Amino acid sequence: MLPFYEFQPEEIKIINNRREINYRAHTHKQLEIVYVFSQGQHMDIDGEKYEIDAGQAAVIFPFVPHEYYRNEWRDTEHILIIIPTELFGSILPDFNDVAAENPIITDIDDITATAFKEIINCTENAEKIAWAILIVSKLVKKLTLTRKEHLPVANLTQKIVLYIGENFQDDITLDTLAKEFNVSKFYISHTFSNSIKMSLPNYLALVRSEYAAEQLRTTNYSVTAISNDAGFNSQSTFNRAFKRIYNMTPAEYRERFGGFYKA
Repeated sequence: MLPFYEFQPEEIKIINNRREINYRAHTHKQLEIVYVFSQGQHMDIDGEKYEIDAGQAAVIFPFVPHEYYRNEWRDTEHILIIIPTELFGSILPDFNDVAAENPIITDIDDITATAFKEIINCTENAEKIAWAILIVSKLVKKLTLTRKEHLPVANLTQKIVLYIGENFQDDITLDTLAKEFNVSKFYISHTFSNSIKMSLPNYLALVRSEYAAEQLRTTNYSVTAISNDAGFNSQSTFNRAFKRIYNMTPAEYRERFGGFYKA
């Protein structure tokens, strides 16, 4: 499973889907929670395949690769909650230092189930935070947590991915990464080839295109403005990269998916 770093805003994001979705493998620094109200949703979490049934939840920790997929088209209803871990302060464990033995929770109590229903309709950010803290604290108690083993190479790869995710709008090259992490640019190139399985330019194009796709779906900014904001150095480069990844032009993508989120 080849994950890309997904840009997420620094606030709680709530998505209520009414169909089983496909969304390719990705990772981000936020905590992600999935709760299924009806039918189910298939997921691949850190290389393990799961089907989350109605009344069950999945908890995906920061930087854990995950993917949504479906085997057939079916109506369903589930909620995705993407939460910056900074909101929890010292109330909950540092989710960057622990892992869940099994990310699926099958015994959701009535209070937590009610909280999932309530958070969908929240309009005030403070109310969203309150429900999110309740949900996460309830779910974490049901997980068996283990401390992560931090390997140096894995750590560097994670740091590079995070750096790109936070700075992709700037000019990034092998030289700038080598200077940032005090290693040779050949080592950076080797890291991409072996750990991320693609070249730096292709990975940058993927991250920037994903950001641009979100802007095309959720804003009225012009394609040119989105291209510049995403970090592409020209409109033609943006169009080529976007079409290679999404098999359609940015304008076609907006016409087809404007108003949708993960689909």
